[in-house]
Formats: sequence, structure tokens, C-alpha cells
Amino acid sequence: MGELFFELLKCAIWGNTPYIKRPLNEEEWQQLFSMAKEQTVTGIMLDAIAKLPQELQPQKQLRMQWIIAQKIIEKQNAYMNKELADMITEMESAGIKAYLLKGQGVAAYYPEPSHRVCGDIDLFFKKRDFEKAIEHFISKNCIIEDNSEESHAETTYKNISLELHKKSATFYSKKTQKLYSQIMEKLLNERDEYVEINGCQIPVLPKTANAIQLLAHTQRHIITSGIGLRQVCDWVLFIYRNQKYIEATEFIGILKELQLYKTYKALTYIAIEKLGLPRDYAMCNFKKTDIKNARKMMWLITTFGNFGHYGEHNILQNKADYLKAYIWKVRNCIRFYRLAQREAFSYPVWQLHSVKDTILKRKHE
Repeated sequence: MGELFFELLKCAIWGNTPYIKRPLNEEEWQQLFSMAKEQTVTGIMLDAIAKLPQELQPQKQLRMQWIIAQKIIEKQNAYMNKELADMITEMESAGIKAYLLKGQGVAAYYPEPSHRVCGDIDLFFKKRDFEKAIEHFISKNCIIEDNSEESHAETTYKNISLELHKKSATFYSKKTQKLYSQIMEKLLNERDEYVEINGCQIPVLPKTANAIQLLAHTQRHIITSGIGLRQVCDWVLFIYRNQKYIEATEFIGILKELQLYKTYKALTYIAIEKLGLPRDYAMCNFKKTDIKNARKMMWLITTFGNFGHYGEHNILQNKADYLKAYIWKVRNCIRFYRLAQREAFSYPVWQLHSVKDTILKRKHE
């Protein structure tokens, strides 16, 4: 099933017609559907399946279930895009500039953006705008939850989860965080970039900064709990559409400085081998260690699903669960320490404080 799953996913992100040798039985299609759900690629994968001849498509009941799932994703995207456009327009009127991070901005690169599963909305603000943004949402009767450790605030606005960031990416290593902030401040001085959503021009990070932010976010989840194939698809389509705007020498130099280069190589190797990114889009050569890192990354993705949600380290009901999750994550840092040594060594210390605070909080509830 693995090869067929990737054939369907590859065709989905490139808009191609998949090749299937024989009709699949109900159990096989159900397995593919479950895999798509675990990786949050249900909506886009149906686009590839719909291109198959009628006799090769799933049985009627599952096909209808899949179509309904896609329609729900379309509806969620339509609502989120409308509210996002209104939100950005309101903030601009109030003199607040917000940069859209990943998510709906990256969805614009898909053959059918409305079929990418949407999550929350992440907005980044320069220092002068962050507090103004907090005040803006308080004026909308939003309850703000400050997460100072993560350098962002969380709220819900019109049933949409929002994360308001004063750092476009956060690192567990203070040294890396300082370097990242300095680099991004310089890159943000480049010309503004926009993505059109619902007729609104929404600011996004400049191309090089955007690529670095996507990698930083991916790496953060790799060394902690895991990522899903949706994030890999995002990377494939972003780099395919935007690499021509990224100066390779500068970009690779920044990645090495931030210890993101090995993550870039492993992720790009997966993009080429599994999802059909043309080889000449790799701004590097691959060594045996890069391939080994890519295989470990694929194991993490396929074993635990989207952001590791299907792993025992995400079952947190009591103190014992929190301790088990902490041990699992420390082991995962050891597994991936070659990707980013500073992050892998810094995370267990940071997470230990977080676990302790959570347990104490639950004790007093």
C-alpha cells in the first residue's frame, strides 16, 4: 500500500493522473483512506483518485465518504479564507501589519488550494505591531492566552484558532534564536511579498525568509513529536514555485548558521524520492548521512502520523503519561540530534520545565 499511497499523493500535488495496475478491493481502499486521514491529505488525494477510470475508483460507499470529507474541507477553507481576509483588512485599517505564516499562504501553491486541510491561523507581527494586535483582539472580546515561553499569544476569533507571534519561529537554543532573529530582521527589509486570498492581498514573508521559517517550523516538530506528509507537500510546492527567487549561496549559508541545513537536505531528499520534486531543485548533494536522516524522518512520519498525533507520546491524561511522553521526546531528540545539535540538546531542558509546570498546574486544579 505504501507505494500506491505515494503514487496517489504525488499525482495529487502535481495534478497528474495516477497509474494503478488493477482494481483495489474495499479493504485496500479503506487502508488508503485511513492513511490519508492520518497524514491530513484526504482532500488533495481525492483529486488524484477522481482522475482514475470509473472501474478503478473506490467502491461507492467509501467514494461518497471521501467526497463528503473533501466537501467539509472546502467549506472550512472558504470560511477561514473569508474571515482571514476580513481580519487582515481590519488590522490594516487600524495601522497593524500582520504577516501570514505557512498554512493558508502555502495552500495557494496547490493545484486546488481549497482541498488542503486547514488548521489554525498563524500571524507574525514586528515588535511595534505585536502589542497593538493583542489590544485589537481584546477589543473584539477575545480571550488572550499568553504563552511567553513560546513567544506568542493564542486566542479564538469567530471560531478560528489564532496564534499571534512576535517571533516568526522559535528555537529551544537561545544562541540559535538570537541568530535567527538577527537574520530575519535583515531579510524582512527586503521588498514585501503578498498572497491573494479571497480577493485580499495578504502580506507573507519574503521568499528566502519564508523558506527558512518553513524549515524551522518543520525541524521543531521533527525533534519533538513528529510531522506529517502535509508539511512535506507544503515544502515541495513552495520550493517548486519559489526557488528561482532564492539565492542559493546566501540561503545555504543561513541554513548552516542556524543548523537547519541537514533538515533541509533530508526533507528535500524525501521530496525528490517520494513526491516527485525534480532533482535539479535540490541546492545540495546528498550524502549517506542525509539519506539515513531522511529514512528516519519517513519512519517518524509514517509511524505516528500528522504532528505525531497517533503516537503514545500524545496521550496525556495523568502524571505518568506526561513522564512517558517526556522520555519518548528525549529519545527522539537523541534519534535526530545530528539534524540540529543545539536544538536537540536544548529541548529536553526546556521540556522538563514545561512538564513540571503542567503537572503542578493539574495538581492544584
